[in-house]
Amino acid sequence: MSRPGPHRLPAWVAVAIAALAPVGCGDQRAAAPGSVAERPDSLEEWREARAQLDATVWADEVLAQEYERTLVALWDALLAAERRGDAAATRAALGQVGLRELRVGTPERSETLDHEIELLRFSEPFETLDPEAWQRRLEELFESGYRLVQSEWHHARFEPPAGGAPARSRVSIVLHVVDEARGRRIAVEGELGVEWSDRRDARGNHLPAKVDTTELRMLARTGPPAFERILEYTWSPQGRPSRLHPILVYDLDSDGRSEIVLVGAARVLWNLGDGRFRDAPLLDRPFVLTETGVIADLDGDGHPDLLSTRARGDLVLYRGDGNGRFREEPRTTPSFDEPLRAPSVLTVGDVDGDSDLDVWLAQYKPAYADGQMPHPFYDANDGYPSHLLQNDGAGGFSLATEAAGLAEKRFRRSYASSFVDLDEDGDLDLLVVSDYAGVDLHHNDGKGRFTDANSTIQGDRHLFGMSASFADFDLDGRLDFFVAGMSSTTARRLEALGLGRSDRPEIQEMRMRMAFGNRIYLASDGGFREPEFRAQVARTGWTWGTTAFDFDNDGDPDLFAANGHASGESTTDYCTNFWRHDIYDAKSEPDPELGKLFAEVSQDLVAGKESWDGYQKKRLLMNRGGTGFVDVAFLFGVADQFDGRSAVSEDFDRDGRVDFVVVEDHGALGQKLHVYRNRLEAPGAWIGVQLREQGQGISPVGASVVVRTPERRHVGRVVTGETLMGQHSTALHFGLGSESRVEAIEVRWPNGASQVLRDPEPGRYHLVLAPQP
Repeated sequence: MSRPGPHRLPAWVAVAIAALAPVGCGDQRAAAPGSVAERPDSLEEWREARAQLDATVWADEVLAQEYERTLVALWDALLAAERRGDAAATRAALGQVGLRELRVGTPERSETLDHEIELLRFSEPFETLDPEAWQRRLEELFESGYRLVQSEWHHARFEPPAGGAPARSRVSIVLHVVDEARGRRIAVEGELGVEWSDRRDARGNHLPAKVDTTELRMLARTGPPAFERILEYTWSPQGRPSRLHPILVYDLDSDGRSEIVLVGAARVLWNLGDGRFRDAPLLDRPFVLTETGVIADLDGDGHPDLLSTRARGDLVLYRGDGNGRFREEPRTTPSFDEPLRAPSVLTVGDVDGDSDLDVWLAQYKPAYADGQMPHPFYDANDGYPSHLLQNDGAGGFSLATEAAGLAEKRFRRSYASSFVDLDEDGDLDLLVVSDYAGVDLHHNDGKGRFTDANSTIQGDRHLFGMSASFADFDLDGRLDFFVAGMSSTTARRLEALGLGRSDRPEIQEMRMRMAFGNRIYLASDGGFREPEFRAQVARTGWTWGTTAFDFDNDGDPDLFAANGHASGESTTDYCTNFWRHDIYDAKSEPDPELGKLFAEVSQDLVAGKESWDGYQKKRLLMNRGGTGFVDVAFLFGVADQFDGRSAVSEDFDRDGRVDFVVVEDHGALGQKLHVYRNRLEAPGAWIGVQLREQGQGISPVGASVVVRTPERRHVGRVVTGETLMGQHSTALHFGLGSESRVEAIEVRWPNGASQVLRDPEPGRYHLVLAPQP
């Protein structure tokens, strides 16, 4: 569901210049419930059509937006106080909501999670506070050292007033609180029940009569956060802010420590150890590169190369020199039928068994540009073409898409793709993750010919797909995968209201399937299934980059989600326009008149005055032993609310505690890189494997690693292209929990060769060099 994405022009510049606009999926529209009229031809007709629909079909949603202004005013006031660090203003904003009754319960510990995290729920005795009592309670909390540092307020459900009954709402909230006196962090989440009064404040906003907080839950942890931000990096040559994407993590100089390569800025952060980095040029005379790239040995000389795309629309290979640098004269390969328009992801792997790395290059066509939208919004195949490129063994590529059986769905609007063996038959399959479509799985016959394998996914594959992560999430010794999407509060509200256009029932049918959010697929006999705990990982917001890593070394992989689309001056959210009109008006062809309308209705969004899914907190989903997940981001210090994009995990300091990086996006103002160091006290045992090229050996990309202990089988893969505009290194880390012995590490290389390390020592990384041919 993305606007012009994190590549091409920054979002708001692109909108302003191109007058981006939504366009229709069909030739007709509903002028009123049950009736149909001709598609508008002019800007004025489009205005009238939308106004008529708002007065009829969407009347209850328009009313919900009116009540939502109260939540927007509160959230905006809290954000303003937060920016100033003004605790008094925070207390005043919470105390001036105008309620008559506040029902609260007594927090009671219901469970203790790992790391002494307390899960508390509210129970009897319940208490009803009047405004004076609420003011006193607030004063007591603030004076005793509690400080609200972050919040979110989302209008999840709405019931219009009817038959003398007042309007009611369900409000989904997030409160992040620091208990300074006790050194605790507290995360409060859940839904408030709100009954509205017939009163309004001085600004005309509705005032609540009764608020029920008893369905909230709390997570609390005492002690310092586990993660420390050790670096914030921006690149602004000649004062012009730069894009950083893609973020490629790779040990360029083979010293055991991975560098951070910022291809968009043509910079590299050389890893000096102990959390220190040295900034240097990536290339002496770089071309203007776009936001995709991959590092791997593509010419077969045993040295990692850089493959990227240029703004002029071609693919270039910078050959590695063996010392971590790349040669200045790139090789252009191959010749495409038309220039690349918006390359979004490169993944590499030996798909045909000839011991060299082939390439899948996918593109993303931004929605709204030139007055078009993806159609249909749940299965769009109307973008720019993707390409399978067959390697000749020396870094030269030829087009092989149609011969490989990948032509049918090559026009997806893709953000992530990976060659990875998902059916465990020894060859590399292709997983493609696309916006406005979801997941496409293609099985490989071992010779580089693919067949559609979507039928092996026993669950819903639809979502606004952004990125993927691979790990054994349920601890059964088989590789699973997680796909990031977008969960929409607005879509859930419309669904509960039962609203939709009678002439477009397929949109209502697909609305919640697409807006469900992230999806997780567990390996099962014959394919993949969605688990019972799927809802626990679904609602992380508008999620972009993700990465799976065992941050606490307890033996189960956790998930980090970088989220938030566009945070403006106000939390007023454009999202309702998307779901009421843009999706219904969508079609693939340009429509200049509707483009003018979108430029008009989105002017506050373009100017940064309002938001679209903004101020979302980052999520760290802690795995609960393979049975579910719980968000602990704030408790561990990584719940920042900037608009996130790429996320990549890596043990940069090689201490066995995995660190990570995440990109903060500012549209026209460029991007910032955040590096977080993991300082968790007393984590579990661990072991690592560092795979490396050598001579004319096989590339580590596509390798499979199994760590065997007396209790279980741990699995890992070296994969590219999965996280949004990023790449993980060829080092694999395995948390062992309380296990003290490893029986063996087994490495299976892409050419089928295997190596076994017997009784390897835990607590360190073991170097395994690629076998010679």
